[in-house]
Amino acid sequence: MKTFKYLGTLLLLAMAWACSNDNEIVKPESVQPVSDGITFTATFGVKNGTSRALSDPGDGTLSASWQVGEQIAIVFGGDKYTATVTEVDADGSATVTATLPAGTSNNQAVTYVYPFTAANGSGLRSDVLSSQNGTLATLSSTLDIATANGTLVVDGTTAQPNGTVTLVNQFAICKFQFTDENEQAIENITNLTITDLATTEVITVTTPSPMAAVYVAMMPSNNSMKFELETESGKDYQKIASAHLEAGMFYRPTFKMTFFEPPLKTPLTFEAMEAGAIVVFSAGYYSNAVLECRINDGEWTDYTMNERITLANVGDKISFRGDNHGTEGEGLGRYYCTAPCYLYGNVMSLLYKENFATATTLPRNFIFYGLLSGSEDYLMPIYSHPTKDLLLPATTLTEECYTTMFQYTCLTRAPELPSETLAKQCYWCMFLGCTSLTTAPKLPSETLAEGCYSRMFEGCTSLTKAPVLPAPTLVESCYYGMFKGCSSLNAVECLATNLGSYTTSTWLDGVPSTGTFTKAAGVTWQTGISGIPSGWTVVEK
Repeated sequence: MKTFKYLGTLLLLAMAWACSNDNEIVKPESVQPVSDGITFTATFGVKNGTSRALSDPGDGTLSASWQVGEQIAIVFGGDKYTATVTEVDADGSATVTATLPAGTSNNQAVTYVYPFTAANGSGLRSDVLSSQNGTLATLSSTLDIATANGTLVVDGTTAQPNGTVTLVNQFAICKFQFTDENEQAIENITNLTITDLATTEVITVTTPSPMAAVYVAMMPSNNSMKFELETESGKDYQKIASAHLEAGMFYRPTFKMTFFEPPLKTPLTFEAMEAGAIVVFSAGYYSNAVLECRINDGEWTDYTMNERITLANVGDKISFRGDNHGTEGEGLGRYYCTAPCYLYGNVMSLLYKENFATATTLPRNFIFYGLLSGSEDYLMPIYSHPTKDLLLPATTLTEECYTTMFQYTCLTRAPELPSETLAKQCYWCMFLGCTSLTTAPKLPSETLAEGCYSRMFEGCTSLTKAPVLPAPTLVESCYYGMFKGCSSLNAVECLATNLGSYTTSTWLDGVPSTGTFTKAAGVTWQTGISGIPSGWTVVEK
């Protein structure tokens, strides 16, 4: 027999972003929920059933009662077995039956998990909280979770618990509501992400339709949480709050959120590091390029090619977007700036005006060829922002798509390059002459294309460590001149087992005389600038 009830009080929090003592989910002024036991009668076998629903009467409590057909898992021996509610008495107690396998031993240790779907062969599943939909109905059927441990008394073909089984709630339940900075209710929530900043565990809530209140099951915690909210209108909000959550409790916090723009939704942006910086864009081979610009988060307006935009003050910024994803033409064009500017945001905003945050496909060859490049005589004064990232999220590449894109710029860290499928010369000379570059991107692809990394980091004199090169088979010119002139480089890890011919010509020309080269065990390399430099220590992996 079992009933239990979540108890809580309404919690309205003052939500000043910077005041951490106000940003808390605190314990309601109530006691732990009442939990009665289950009377369990078992025979041998497995049955199926249905689920129940919690109710929210609006008085700060969540009520739950058994329904015929609900299922509980009985877990032992690496398997789980279904116990089904067959009768609910007037007092709310339930009779539960199950069929267990023949040979189940007397005093068998078991774990009871409610509901059945939350269990695996070891007990409670570890991933039950990671993905939720924010509705009370779904939460009650899959995440209103309670467990208990016990033993079985087996007598011939019958079994029962050894004593009363008391199910204990494992999670707190929260009913989250949100307001914007003007304290207006946010009523069109489509996604909520909650990150525990201490454990990095993430709960993702994707609602079936826009909602004003989101129900979430959460682990007991006293850690700080980061809340990221997305709405149907496309606006995004975030908040950091301190949690004080206890299992079995029901919380109803209302958070005042701060508007923010996620990195993937930030268009390609130049931000002045000095007053009076001028930014200009010149159309390239693709003569039909059309762009819009936005100054300091103002309204979007048409941009006239070759128009010089002056950023009058330090911190002023200009963003660009456009629909230039047609398959005709070649390069998009080239940006220039006359004084130091930070560069950040999603480069796909130049191609997919409305949907660039989710775009991952480049439409044609040469698309970003030389887009932000300087020259040997003029180092383009484009710098990495200290906290805001430059994003190149495409996973479908084209030939020479990023060729010379950032050569001779002042970037200190390279954007991530997530694609695992490469194209001919896709990264050729991409960071050539970037003398300030200290952090290279990961290069995850294990299948290479002709010339894909040729001269990619040539002349990057501040780079000390090469990205791991995991590809087992090298192809023509794939690493040609890749780290030539990297005069500070002292660590390379290349795990190729089939080196091929004409694949690493001059790739380590001009590196220091000492360093560490990590290679696949048993693979023979030549010595010198086209293999492993003389004087370097070789480590096998």
